[in-house]
Amino acid sequence: MDDLPPIQLSVLIRTLNEADRIEATLKAARLLGAEIIVVDAGSKDATAEICRRNGARVVTNDWPGFGPQRHFGEAQCTHDFIFSLDADEIITPQMAVEIRSHFTPSATPPRLMIVRKAVVFPHRKGPTPWAFCHEQVLIYDRRIARTGPNPNWDKLEISVADKPVTIRAPLWHYSFRDWHHMLAKANYVARLAADTQPTRSRLPLVMRVIIELPMTFLKFYFLRRYFLGGIDGFTTAMLTAVGRFARVAMMLERKDHGDTMGPPKSG
Repeated sequence: MDDLPPIQLSVLIRTLNEADRIEATLKAARLLGAEIIVVDAGSKDATAEICRRNGARVVTNDWPGFGPQRHFGEAQCTHDFIFSLDADEIITPQMAVEIRSHFTPSATPPRLMIVRKAVVFPHRKGPTPWAFCHEQVLIYDRRIARTGPNPNWDKLEISVADKPVTIRAPLWHYSFRDWHHMLAKANYVARLAADTQPTRSRLPLVMRVIIELPMTFLKFYFLRRYFLGGIDGFTTAMLTAVGRFARVAMMLERKDHGDTMGPPKSG
């Protein structure tokens, strides 16, 4: 795969203590024949070493939040076309072929491309048949799209009205190692939202505390087809709902009682 003709695309990956799974992500990304840039937030394990060994250029930057970290990484890329890939995502061979087809010498790449993420439940090797796919613009020309400053999420700020092209072959998203990791990540995101989101009116927060857990569970279990994953799908939907409930509960707590704890610790 290292003999592939290079394409004018930079794969941007953010990492923090991902030594147990980053190698699989990098090996799959190399199917693209693209530059790979890793922005590491100061891993204490072998993440950076593994990345360099697999052909990535590693830049260290202390963690400022989701949006600011990706914005920083965009400036480190050699190419204007960027593919924002997470350390827990696997590009399939079919997806690599489809992406490369947009970067041939005779092609003009679409400036915005939607990537479909097929969720993989903890303890599973791949997604279920007919798995729900989250769709997001993740391949983009940084001259028209840059990541915003919000530390809670990495939303693109797009300056043109181009219609995005969808990459049909999905990547596989291994978001959680196990249930402990899922709960730790949910707790971190909940605290981050409570600490950084603009202050909201109390009544809507009270109403959301009441309905957030059951509504989120129903949304993920039925509308996003997590029921196809058996007990793993049920547990993922339930813990997702718990995380969303915790986020609203902590925002309400901050509204009613102010800051009661120290800064959140990333899981």
